[in-house]
Formats: sequence, structure tokens, C-alpha cells
Amino acid sequence: MTCAACSARIEKVVGKMAGVHEIVVNLPLGRAALVLDSDSELRGRVVERIEKLGYSAGKFEEASESQKTVLGLGAKLLISALLTLPLLWAMVRHYTLTSGIWIPELFLQPWFQWILATPVQFVIGAPFYFNAWKAVKSKSANMDVLIVLSTTSAYLYSHYMTMHMLHSGGADPHSVYFETSAMIITVVLLGKWLESSAKKRSMKTIHQLRRLSPQTVTILRSENHPETIGLNSVKIGDTLLILPGEIVPADGRVMSGRSAVDESFITGESVPVEKRQYDRLIGGSVNRDEVMTMQVTALGPQTALGKMIHLMEEAQASKAEIGRYVDRIAAVFVPAVLVLALLTLCMWSLWLTPGDFKGALFKAIAVLVIACPCALGLATPTSILVGTSRALESGILFKEGKYVEQLQQIDIILLDKTGTLTYGTPRVTDIVTDSGQEHRLLRLLAAAENGIEHPYAKAIVKEAARRGLQMKETSSSQALTGLGVTARVDKHEILIGSRAFMSQAEISMQKFAPITEQLEREGKTILFAAVNGVPAGLIALMDTLKSSTPQAIRRLKKMGIVVAMVTGDHRKTANAIGDRAGITAIYAEMLPQDKVHLVRTLQSKGKRVAMVGDGVNDAPALAAADIGIAVGTGSEIAKDAADINLLHSDLGGVADAIVMSRKTMRNIRQNLIFALMYNVLAIPLAFMGLMTPWIAGTAMALSSVSVVANASRLQRASWRN
Repeated sequence: MTCAACSARIEKVVGKMAGVHEIVVNLPLGRAALVLDSDSELRGRVVERIEKLGYSAGKFEEASESQKTVLGLGAKLLISALLTLPLLWAMVRHYTLTSGIWIPELFLQPWFQWILATPVQFVIGAPFYFNAWKAVKSKSANMDVLIVLSTTSAYLYSHYMTMHMLHSGGADPHSVYFETSAMIITVVLLGKWLESSAKKRSMKTIHQLRRLSPQTVTILRSENHPETIGLNSVKIGDTLLILPGEIVPADGRVMSGRSAVDESFITGESVPVEKRQYDRLIGGSVNRDEVMTMQVTALGPQTALGKMIHLMEEAQASKAEIGRYVDRIAAVFVPAVLVLALLTLCMWSLWLTPGDFKGALFKAIAVLVIACPCALGLATPTSILVGTSRALESGILFKEGKYVEQLQQIDIILLDKTGTLTYGTPRVTDIVTDSGQEHRLLRLLAAAENGIEHPYAKAIVKEAARRGLQMKETSSSQALTGLGVTARVDKHEILIGSRAFMSQAEISMQKFAPITEQLEREGKTILFAAVNGVPAGLIALMDTLKSSTPQAIRRLKKMGIVVAMVTGDHRKTANAIGDRAGITAIYAEMLPQDKVHLVRTLQSKGKRVAMVGDGVNDAPALAAADIGIAVGTGSEIAKDAADINLLHSDLGGVADAIVMSRKTMRNIRQNLIFALMYNVLAIPLAFMGLMTPWIAGTAMALSSVSVVANASRLQRASWRN
């Protein structure tokens, strides 16, 4: 594809095919993402249809192929520039101010200029003819059509004048315009080379992610005999040996050994994480200290790294709404330019300067060149490409490009408490029960909570282990999201959970009211316990506020965003955490359905709502919000439900994501304003004959380059708003 008209044409034609529900074409990436029926032959028909339109549909370009593209364009550009420079030198004779500059006599000879211009026009420029023919054959028009029409007109006119002068014996360099056709092709190649170079730089994050997986691994066969094999030969369930300094090749779990693992490139966390038996390993992380063995649980696209790469590619291939408006404009732009150029030719040759066909032709050529919508088509997707790449480098993954546009429109952010504002690793601080029954109650509750993934459950089990208590056998256990746990332990019916959970079970905890109020004022979370339907006591837990939370809250408020906390904890506990975090708007004792109701209530009042969470109970609210943001330490369900994933646990990433969203949209608006103003101002100048074709070609190419250069500034953007 060469311009926005190409991508718009593919979307329009393929989008009308039976079985194609959605198609999004990304111009700078050269990619198309489709939603198709599960017809085994449909994919082939889509590829065939795209090829009939004049394009090739193949495998997504890898880094090495991208490098070849840049080098190939660079070589063509160099040859074209060397052939064009003598023509430009001779061109100075056209203008009064520069007519005194010395020019080699050979350069002024029309036949010599013809020899230099011909390979530029028909060898280096051959791809333009090839693509233009395919476009015309498919009854469409694109940038190649404009370039071919303009350069061929200038070349053929100059060729005719050269043959005439050779026949008559004259040699007037003012009568030929070979420099116009050669200069347009050279400058367009310059723009393409710069765009390819910028794209290659912007894609470096994805290429680096792809290189994180090693090519070979050490597998342990029978009798623990190590053998080196290719990563492609590894299967799920295989046991691999990971030596110090080696990259973890796939997702898995530690089977033996204990070591510090660097997950910084995946999660953004700079401090290595200690891994023990059965801990999760992420493919792409680096083993730092000791030898480990791991069992493979996921390979290729199913690994955390593979999913991240896929989501990143999808984000850069998808379009923000503002980009769709631009595509609609670009789709009709090229046909409109052709009509305008024809109108220019007719008006000047028939009415304004009758008989001066040469002058009218070159004004029409200038209009053809200057009105090309390249800059307009590149304005949005290039900024999205660079912005999302920059965000990923800081551990922020936008699942789709449209979320970049939507995030900067947010009015209010709802923050979950446990695991989001706090570390999510609470510890037991108090156990309140009948005298002498503390160990018995803790043993029963630890048995009930054993195997439950909630942080509170793990804290209770950990406390029992710390005290050396042996857990009783559990015959059944069930976690009720947002409420608590029911279990049968040693023939006892155990309930442990929130005050609301006990109320539902019609169990009164009034006898513990005084101590409950005191503990809640201290910011502790209270879990009530009942055994066989009788109040048995309570456990108080304390979660630690993340050190980065207060600063992140201050940043969000400074950005003009309302910040609120939503939690299932009791109000007094929530207020204590809110005071330390700097949050005044607090919604406490919220069940998952209550969080969803709150989101929809705020939306009904015209607010754009973002929800930040990490747990399974946050997933419904994450999905309901205008933007859902999942914290990196959270559950897979929360990450799937969210629109943006933080690959780390630092809440400052939310503010960083908003900053990048705002800067990216500001960059897009700058690009669009520049591209539109360029066309609005330049087309009348070309129509009036105040802009020669070669200058028009230069301005057209430089406008695209300026858009790419402006978008590239995002790669170095600071995280200050």
C-alpha cells in the first residue's frame, strides 16, 4: 500500500464480501486484521480478492524483512538522487536569480538530460507504474496513479521537445522539464525511505519481545539426562533445565531449585523476584542466581509473552475513531484530485491562457502532485504506532488503538483497594475468640481457606503455618465472590467472610461489636467466623499501602481527574486506607454487582469512567467501565476483561497511561491540522501556477516526512503531562 486511498479501498471492497464481518487495514504497518466466518475457504478468497485489487497478501513482515525494505529503498534513493542532481543543477538556468551560476555545458543538453531521466522514470519508477496499473485495473485510484500521471506527463512532453530539437538542430534547455519528473520520483522515494525507517524504529519493541525466546533449550529426559533441542520441539509438560544467566524459554512452574528471576522486561519491575518450587515462571525472564528445573505449561502464542506480542500488534493495527473519519476523507480524495487537475488543465488552456497548453499542463501536474493525501493518511496510525510502542516500554499495554483515544476522555477513575492501592498481601494481626480457643479457631479457618486463591485466605493459611498448627481435613470448600467461604472441616460447618455474609446467613456478630469498631478504626479488615451456625470470633488483617500510591493519586488529581476508591471492606477500614492514600471519595462494602451498578450510575450522569482493579471480583466492573485497567499482579480473568494491562503493580502506570494517551491524541491533532492546512494552502497555489511541479513534489513528500517526524517525537516523550 502507498497511501490512505489504498487502505480505504481494501477495507471497502473486502468489507463487502460475504462472511467478512469486520476489516481494519493499518497503512504504516502494512497489515489487515479481519473477523471472518469459520469457512475454511474464505481466507483464501479474501487473499485472492486483495490480490485482484493490486496488492499482495502475505505473512506479517518480520524485523529482518523490514531491514531489507529500508536498505532496498535506500539504495534506490541513492541511485535516483545521483541521476537527478545534474538535472537540478541545470534547472537553475530556469530562474533569473540563479541564472548566473556556472553549469557544465553537457548538463544543459536536452539529450543528456533525457539519458539521465529515463532510468529514473522507467527503472527506479517502475513500481509506481506497476501499482498504478493494478489500481486502475481494479477501478480505483491511489497515490501511484497521481505520481504516474504527473511524472509521465512531464517526461513525455520533455521527450517530445527533445526529439523536436534534435531534428531541428536546436538545444533550448528552457523547453524541457526532465528535472520535474525525476525530482518527483526521487523525493517520493525519500519520503518512503524515511517512513520505513521511522516504522522500523517504532517496531523495535515488538522485535525485542520476539527475540526474548531462545532458539535452543536443555530438556531433561529419562534419568534426568540433559539434551539440547530446538524450542520448536518442546511440548507442554516437558521438564527443562534453566542455568544461571539463561532466558526462561516458555511459561511454566518451578519443579526444583530456588533462584532470583529478572522479569523487568515483561513486568517493568526492576527488582528480581525470588522463585521457589511451584512458583510461576514467565517466558522471556532471566534466571539470575541458581540452577532450576521447570515444567512447561504454555508455549508460543499461549505464553504471557506471546499474548503480549499479539495484543501489541492488534493495538497498532486497530484504529481510533478519529482515524476512521480520516479514512473516509482519503477514500474520495484521489478521485477528487484527478477531477481538479483536469479542471485546471481545461480552464488554463481554454480560457485563462488560450493556446498555452504547456503552461496549463504543468499547472495540472502540480495540482496532481501537491494534493496527494499521504500526510493525511499517515497522521493517525503513525502516532498510534509510536505512542503504543512507547507505552509498552514502560509496562503499559493498550489492547486496541481506540483505547488510546478513549482514555484521555476519562472524567473519573474508580480504584479497587486490595492489590491495587495496597500490595494485596495482608497479614493476620488479631484473632478474637473465646479464651483459650484461638489456636482451635485458626486451625479450622485455615483448613477452610486452604486452596482458596484470595489474598486473605493465603494470609490465614500462612499464619497457621507460622504458628506450627496442623490443619484439619476439609471435605468441601466453596468461595463466594465478594462475600466469603463456606466449608466443612472435621464435621463442622464453617463460615468465614464479611459482615454482609454473616447477615445473609442470619448470624449476629453483635457480641464482637466493640472490638470490631476499634480494629476498623485502625484500618484493619475484619473477617467474621461462625462454626455450625454459631458466632465463633473474628480475624483482623492488615494490608500495606503501596509506597507509590499516594504520589500516583496526587498526579491523577493534578490532571483534573476525580479519584474514588471502591472496596468490599467495611467503611471504617476503607476510610483508614483512603486517608493514607489521599482519597476522599470512598465507596465501601461493595459487592461485584454493586461496583457494576456504580459504574453505570456514573455513566448515566454523563461521566466517562475508568475502573482499575486486579481481582476476579473486579472483572465485571472492568468490562462495564468505559476503560478497564488491570494491574499486573492481578488475576487472568481481570486482565482479560480489561482494555489496558499494566505489566507491573505500580499505580503510577495509570497516570503514565493517561499522559501517553493525551500526548498521542495531541500529536494526532497536530498531524491532521498540518496535513489539512498543507492541502488547503498548497492546492490554490498550484492551481494559480505559483508552484512548479518539482516544488510541489518536494512539498508533498516533506509533508509526509514531517508527519512521521512529529509522530516520532512520542518515542522520546516525557511522562509529565
